Amino acid sequence: MTTHGGTIQHMHFAVIGAGNMGCVYGGNLARIGQEVSLIDVWDAHVRAIQQDGLQMTGLKGSYTVRTRATTVPAEIPRADAVLICVNAYSTAEAARTAAIVLKDDGYALTLQNGVGNVETLTGVLGQQRVLAGLSFQSGDLEGPGRVRHTNNGETYLGELDRSRTERLETIRALMEDAGLNPVIVEDVVSTIWAKFVHNCGINALCAISGLRPGEIQEVPAFDEFQTRIIEEALALVRAKGIQLPDDPLHTIKEYCAHKFHRPSMMQHLDRGQITEIDALNGYVASESARLGLPAPCNDALARIMHGRQHRTHRSAEE
Repeated sequence: MTTHGGTIQHMHFAVIGAGNMGCVYGGNLARIGQEVSLIDVWDAHVRAIQQDGLQMTGLKGSYTVRTRATTVPAEIPRADAVLICVNAYSTAEAARTAAIVLKDDGYALTLQNGVGNVETLTGVLGQQRVLAGLSFQSGDLEGPGRVRHTNNGETYLGELDRSRTERLETIRALMEDAGLNPVIVEDVVSTIWAKFVHNCGINALCAISGLRPGEIQEVPAFDEFQTRIIEEALALVRAKGIQLPDDPLHTIKEYCAHKFHRPSMMQHLDRGQITEIDALNGYVASESARLGLPAPCNDALARIMHGRQHRTHRSAEE
């Protein structure tokens, strides 16, 4: 996993969680010639990729990549790097899978939403084998083997000890070639918390209402509700002694004004899947309660989401 004379060494990436985000990253890395193995539990999705390749459309054009896909991690060759793209409630299982598929000197990079994923991964793999990241890319899983790339935002990357390593530069260069807008940050943990607040202020609101991010401001009462949700999350962040860059409330409002994609939580509800609500707004509510802070808006939003996802999950099973 080194560079020689400006040429980046070929790598084998195993993507654990080949949903919309896993396919955006895996598909684009495969598009530039990297070896990619997609690991997912959805049989029909895996079979479609095995038979017809991964069919990508959207921001990078239409293309098909022929790449390995499986529901059995032990079937793939050992990987140089693992991209963790599962929902937060599956992180522990993903960490165990990473331990199976990684080479002895390989590492895992989390690109997940929520907080606590880094701690779960380091508990299984050790801190030296984990890189942290977060993504403002978006994709829409339109059916088995078919993903549309819908938003081309930044991919933030960093070492947990704030060092600037060769492996970090290598994956940055590869993602740059793949058009995934990598940005190396010194304090990646702070950046993860900023994304946590970002997701708390958008994902569940859009999922429950059906509104796109850019439509929230069109409904004054809903726009104010979003403001209160973000303010509660920021109060929790301050109480935990975490310093965030810039002005998160203003940044989120500006972001929403220009974005009309379908956030991942909206897609999960549409497919009858369990959401990450407990790692986002539910976490704000429970952790705020533990610290004696009020968070009524996040608590209400999390409770409503639990009711909504129970209904959609049951409908999907019928």
